[in-house]
Amino acid sequence: MAKKIKVLIDVFYYQAALSGIRTYINELVLGAQNSQTTEIDYRFSHDLNKWQQDHKFLNPKRRLFRWRFHLYYFLWKQLLLPIKILKDKPDIIICPDFVAPFWRLKTHKLCVIHDSLFWDYPKNYNALWRKYYVTLIKLGLSGNSTIITTSNHAKKKLEKLALGPKPIAVIFQSFLKSEKKDASILSRLDLKNTDYLLHVGSFDKRKDLISLVKAFKLLKDAVKNKDLKLVLAGQKMLNGNVKIISEIEAYILQYKLSNDILMPGYLTNEAIQSLYENAFLYVFPSVEEGFGIPILEAFAMRVPVVASDAGALREIGGGAVMHFKAGDFVALSQTIQKLLDSETERLLLIEKGNERLKAFSREKFIEDYERLILKISNN
Repeated sequence: MAKKIKVLIDVFYYQAALSGIRTYINELVLGAQNSQTTEIDYRFSHDLNKWQQDHKFLNPKRRLFRWRFHLYYFLWKQLLLPIKILKDKPDIIICPDFVAPFWRLKTHKLCVIHDSLFWDYPKNYNALWRKYYVTLIKLGLSGNSTIITTSNHAKKKLEKLALGPKPIAVIFQSFLKSEKKDASILSRLDLKNTDYLLHVGSFDKRKDLISLVKAFKLLKDAVKNKDLKLVLAGQKMLNGNVKIISEIEAYILQYKLSNDILMPGYLTNEAIQSLYENAFLYVFPSVEEGFGIPILEAFAMRVPVVASDAGALREIGGGAVMHFKAGDFVALSQTIQKLLDSETERLLLIEKGNERLKAFSREKFIEDYERLILKISNN
């Protein structure tokens, strides 16, 4: 019998990861655990189940607590993980969180760099922290390594960066669809029998939620939309930064929209599923993304999607999304109104989304990984 390829998946960052990377790690682990291959032996650095309900490192507000995790993270990546690699001798290690050990190891490193946002939007990050993190990313690509990214759009951007002559592979990820729902969120937010627009994600500057709020204000100016609401679900303070939420709250107060724009903060997957299931439209105004998981989540719940024309959102949407010019809140308002007024358009998008979803299954996600793993092992 041929020797199995030993693959170690580093899941350490899961305990602090927000939405996108957290979903990616979860789906990668589930895909590996359910894989039908007889050629690969998957190992995991930690048991995710221990962190499912433990959110102590999940975007903490206290700076000292955040720095405590970063120190913990550095020690894991550059000391404890390399020791584990030397001991277990995996053929390949998958690091799904941008950073791999900077040591030149015999183990081949698959480093997932989800996007180029650290390089494209430097002002969105603390200068010292960004320099430190970008340096870690580059050092982690030393030795035998391959970059994996999530879209062709992201690949083109990464190819322009000085990351060294490393091959870049595109692997479309899957998405997490919880089998359980928590319908009580509808009662808590007073959304029963109410049409609402939905956005799920952290209050990051590039998400351009202020444009969505401004577009919603224009919609509310029309009498026919007087009962319409907007739900912005997700972490309101990103790494302690209150600037974005403060701007949104000031706008809401200025135009007396407090009863119509709901911001429940970070929610469980079960609550999010119920919000998707009952949403009238999903709206994704982001000016830049490496992928765009919420598009798939909305497709799966048969919710029509409005998204900006950012490159990755067009690629992942694949013609099943109605787009508007990124940053143009008037165009966004008009696009939403078009769908609010047309059941035919909404049903057409739902059917297109259902078909597009087939390209992003968990099985295909892990199969694409396994093709790459076998290719590397055979070279």
